[in-house]
Amino acid sequence: MTVNHEHLLKSLRTLTILFLLLSPFATVQAAPNDDYAMVFFFRSDCPYCHRFAPKLKRVTHRQQLQTYAFSLDGQAVPHYPVPIPATPAVSQMFFDNPRNITVPATFLINVNSQKFVRVSIGDVSEVQLETSIRHILSDADTLEAIR
Repeated sequence: MTVNHEHLLKSLRTLTILFLLLSPFATVQAAPNDDYAMVFFFRSDCPYCHRFAPKLKRVTHRQQLQTYAFSLDGQAVPHYPVPIPATPAVSQMFFDNPRNITVPATFLINVNSQKFVRVSIGDVSEVQLETSIRHILSDADTLEAIR
């Protein structure tokens, strides 16, 4: 059996391009990320928050998004060692019922208008998180709503 090297190289190039274009880990450039940031709510005693925090850190790094980490109990988690205490006013801004908050929870906020959209509730996968952010940053109606 003879291997056609030219055909093999062309196939590898095509696969590489498709991977780069379709990968959920490709950086989104649909909107200037200086205008947006992630808001992360957690509790230090929440095991789901501990599992979720490194995923959020990797995704926000790839997406070049600043993260505002709010602790409901005033304590840190390993990937966010200096949290912002979640005051009642901040909790009420993001949650309908601030006395019953499910964490981890993330929101994408327009840092200029302070309008936001929920990204995730619970310990979602890294791919789900990145897909949600990409969808929001590429959806003209959602971006207009938080302008």
